[in-house]
Amino acid sequence: MLARRRAANLIVIAALLPFVSAYAQSLEYPARMGKIIAPYAPGGTYDALAREFSRAFTTSLGQSFIVENRPGAGGNVGMSALARAPADGYTLAIGSAGVLAINPWLYPSMPFDPLKDFSPIAFIGRVPFVLVVNASLPATNLKELIAYMKSSGKSFNYGSSGVGTVSHLFGEQFKRQTGVDMVHVPYKSSGQVLQEVVAGRLQLQFAPLVELMPQIQAKTVRAIAIAGPNRLPPLPDVPTLTELGMAGFESPTWFGILAPSGTPHAIVELLNKETAKAMGEPGLKARLAQAGVEPQAMTPEQFQQFIVDEYGRWKNIVQQSGARLE
Repeated sequence: MLARRRAANLIVIAALLPFVSAYAQSLEYPARMGKIIAPYAPGGTYDALAREFSRAFTTSLGQSFIVENRPGAGGNVGMSALARAPADGYTLAIGSAGVLAINPWLYPSMPFDPLKDFSPIAFIGRVPFVLVVNASLPATNLKELIAYMKSSGKSFNYGSSGVGTVSHLFGEQFKRQTGVDMVHVPYKSSGQVLQEVVAGRLQLQFAPLVELMPQIQAKTVRAIAIAGPNRLPPLPDVPTLTELGMAGFESPTWFGILAPSGTPHAIVELLNKETAKAMGEPGLKARLAQAGVEPQAMTPEQFQQFIVDEYGRWKNIVQQSGARLE
């Protein structure tokens, strides 16, 4: 009887060891250097956010956090690396609508499951897009733009930063809801698209405000509507597409910090609090605003549910667009 009891106790202890180990690790976290994966090349929003929070975590947690750029396959390479990393809080990544909610419906196969392979840490914020047109078009608002496009008998082109990007999907959504005839012209970057809109070779574009503002101020393009939940302080007189009766443009793209699935809850909670604290710093708030990011705090649980909701929402948008990548 005593032998059986000892054996049973050993089985229970063995089963608890992983949890005890994870708890012990969380108590001393961080004890060494960590990293934040940016799943795109240096110079973009992912890279900028990874560097901002690596600096913030290094300062507040007392251990260095470095940035590792892992571009490829629309962000899939970097997020796949995160999914395979140990769930110990020392490897994080910047995720977004593109890699977590859009790519699963674009690619025939995915190297990770966005709903199961990650522990959401903290939501960073949304990046609203703006619909702009070439300044020579005789339209100052959405109603005039749709009427002109339907009555002119001309062919209209809209540009995007690539097949399956938010700018492409919004263009297709706009096309379906308004019934206007438009042709999609993909480019490698939204900057190239903007140059073509200014030159008049393209007629319209959806892009983040931070990229468009100089040309809006120079009056080479005209802002027609905001693809986001609210009007924007720099453009207080430009209405949202939601205000104008068009659905599905409320949350164009967003960013957050994630860890591998199974990361100890204590570490997740700590990093969530550190992220919120960093976003409350005046300097970081100003830099996020310059990058066109509208900060918003969420608990890890709220962020998880947000990803689930966005995953389903973008499924319909992608499938209706017909976009597909190999």
